[in-house]
Formats: sequence, C-alpha cells, structure tokens
Amino acid sequence: MKLFCTKNIFLLPVVLLLASCAKDDTIGTPEVEVLAEEYYSGGINGTVFNETSKCFEQPSPAISDLNAFLNGEAFFEGSFVSDSDVPFGGLGPVYIKTSCISCHPGYGRAQRVDDFSIDHGNGYIAFVHMPDGSIVPGFTVMLQTHAVAPFVPPAEGVDITWNQFVDEYGNKYPDGTPYNEGKAIEGTLIYPTAELINCIMDLPAEYKVSIEATIGIYGTGLLDAIADESIIDEYERQQAMDGVIKGQHGPWITESFDGKQHLGKFTWHCSRATLQNGPGYNALYSISNITREDRPNLYATTQWMEKQHELGIDTTGLHGPQKAELSYDDLLDFMVWHRGLAVPAARNLDDPDVQQGKNLFYEGKCAECHKPSWTTGDYEYIPEYSNQKIWPYTDLLMHDMGDENQGRFRTYRTPPLWGRGLMNKAANHTDMFHDLRARNFEEAILWHFGEAEDSREFFRNLAKEDRKALILFCASI
Repeated sequence: MKLFCTKNIFLLPVVLLLASCAKDDTIGTPEVEVLAEEYYSGGINGTVFNETSKCFEQPSPAISDLNAFLNGEAFFEGSFVSDSDVPFGGLGPVYIKTSCISCHPGYGRAQRVDDFSIDHGNGYIAFVHMPDGSIVPGFTVMLQTHAVAPFVPPAEGVDITWNQFVDEYGNKYPDGTPYNEGKAIEGTLIYPTAELINCIMDLPAEYKVSIEATIGIYGTGLLDAIADESIIDEYERQQAMDGVIKGQHGPWITESFDGKQHLGKFTWHCSRATLQNGPGYNALYSISNITREDRPNLYATTQWMEKQHELGIDTTGLHGPQKAELSYDDLLDFMVWHRGLAVPAARNLDDPDVQQGKNLFYEGKCAECHKPSWTTGDYEYIPEYSNQKIWPYTDLLMHDMGDENQGRFRTYRTPPLWGRGLMNKAANHTDMFHDLRARNFEEAILWHFGEAEDSREFFRNLAKEDRKALILFCASI
C-alpha cells in the first residue's frame, strides 16, 4: 500500500486541497475550493482524493491507528502456507485460495477468467447447489477446489464455458448501432456456465454449479454504518411505489457477538448482516481455512472427512477444535483495516457531459435501485463514520434480475457504484456484474433484465451521445 494525501483531507472538513496530488502522487501548491458534497463519496471522513492505481488501498481520514491498519492489511495481502508453525501458517487441509488479495487484486474485485484454477486475480467463487439455491449436502457454501497433500479436495476445479447471448433485438440499438460498437467484441454479449471437474462427492441428479464474482471491499465500513432502520425505510418506500421496482431486504440475523438481530445487507444475496460477522471476517477463516479462537473447527464438512477416510487417508486430528492459527489481536487489526478502507472521491462531476449523464441516470430511473446517497447512523467501531452523508449508489436491497441472470438465485443485491470508474486503474480490468459477464459499463446496463428492464430499454432508446453521457456519469461517481 502507498498512502496519498489522506491527512490533508482529514484536516479540511469542508474544503478540499485541489493540488492534484493523486494525479502526480505529490502534494503541490494547494488551491482551496469548496466542492459539492457529491464529490465526497464516502463522506468527509471516509473519502480520499486519489485516482491512482492505489486508489482503493488508502486508509480513510477517520483512521487514527495506522499501525493497526497496516498490520491488518498484512493479513489481507499475505499468502498462507500449510506449516502452522511459521508466519501465515495453517493453510488447509482443504481450501479455496491461499490469500485474500487473490480475489481482490488492487483491493477491488477480481476479473473474469476462463481458467478457474488461476489463483491470483480469479474473480470467482463457485457454489454447488440445488435448483432452489440451497447448497448440496456435503459441500461447504463456497466450493473448495484445493487441498494440502495427502488430502483430496471435493472437486479438482470448475470448467467454465462462455456462451453467446443474443437479445430479441439482435444485439443492436434502435438506431441500428451494434452493442460494443467499434470494439473487438462488437455485437456480442456473453454469459458463463460451469461444471465440476473430477468431483469425489456424492451428487444428486438435479445439482447445479454457479459462479459469482467477488465484491469490492473499499467503503464497506461505511455501508456497515448505515442503520438497519434506514434500509427498512427504503424497502417500504419501494413497496409503496407504482411500478415493478420492489426491492427485497435481507433476512434478520441474530449475531452471536451481541445476541441482537441485524438486517442482512452484505454479499450478493444479503446473507451477512454486519462486518463483525461479515464476508471479510469470515473469509479470513474460510478461504484459506485458518482457524482461530472464535472459529476453532476446520471449514470442512463431515461428508468430506468421511470421503477422505474412504480413500484411505488418515483423518486423525481433523475432527473437533484445532489450534488457533490467527491471534485475536491480529483479527482485531484486520477489522481495523477492513472497516477503514476509504472510498475514492467522485471525479469530473462539473463536466457538462457528466451532468447530462447524471440527468439521464435519474430520468431512466436508475436511481430507484442505485440509491445515490445515505446518511449513516451511529457507528461504534469508527465513531467518525457516524452521521456522514455518503454516496454509494446502492439501496442495499435485492432485486429480481430476470431469467437471463439466473445463477444460484436470480435476485441480487444492488451493488455500489462508487469508484467503479477506477477499476481499470486499480485492478486492470472493467469486468462487472454478478458473474462478471459484463465486460464494461455498456454491457452491465444491457444485462439489466427483470425489475430493471425498463431502465435497460430507456438506455437502449437513447441517442448514441446520450448513452455515452450516461456511462460517463457512472464512471465518474
């Protein structure tokens, strides 16, 4: 990680140093200018003005314990090994990836791949499930495809096939322009299907395999700070609206750390309620199978252990609580880092074309699901995040995206749009959507079916320059 200019922003709650420090990585002679609040995507205390390849890696201005932040970051970036007696030890016996950063290069989302066996940069996790989305008994929720010898993983891998998709308009706009005009991929849309490779587990006849993309991690502390009551208010607003937009909130989940119910709002299906028991907190355990005081048992199923025994592999020692491979103090630091990742500021919002795109974003009702702003509630973990106006462009609700997007489910949480325009700089790709089928902003919009189909048609019927303006706005926020 390389830090840029964050201290300056912290000291200036209303004004911004327009030193272009993020563009040339230096702090020049400052000019002072009042910016519209929309530039502060993560609020005053959660935004950094950084447009470099490190834009997703910065601590927010609210972070005061930088040592804890950096120590926590080391566990995100480190590659784990099987020897439990060395630093970053404890990998396996069965696992998904050797490190967290493998799925989040540049601290964003990983990219679309053809080869699931790729460790670093592979943006997928796989699920073996029934038609109703429930996980097939014997498999962990996230499919494990690696094991430390002599153990054998449930499946050796996933075979991904990319299929062509042609919509009812022949992949053309009403003005005759093909989708992705002028690009090597002109006139095409693609989507993936997946199958298991050399699975050793018992499978029901109706099983399915789906892949989903990893999700960006910057700004998740700010989303955690949004009060459940505010999300319910948004849910009720949508239920009262005319039209097809009817977002569904996540389940109420009783968290073991406080015994209270919290509303599901993290992951594509709102299956996690709080960062304290969220995707990152659990991934540090489950992805590499690193045990710790509050996760003492291996992330493996009884059926998988029985299968190892059937194969003649000694399973002595796999059952029951294991030695802690990550200390509680290191876990606390990891969460300081996780919550503390800032959001890069919006860019070029005063550009006339961006402003035109913004008008179209609202006119096309994109904002009905991509709710532009929230005011956070009280946040005990980082008090400076409390009562901040932030601009994530998500309603934190799930929407039906149609048969065209059927995977494990066909409903997905509206993903935040903040910082998306910087993905190519940070992670060297522009892949997005729930399974990374969209290779750019244009395709992401064109894959909006189900509840979002009216907005898709609004976009398709725009003039070419207006389509460009709407995409330009999405890349600026």
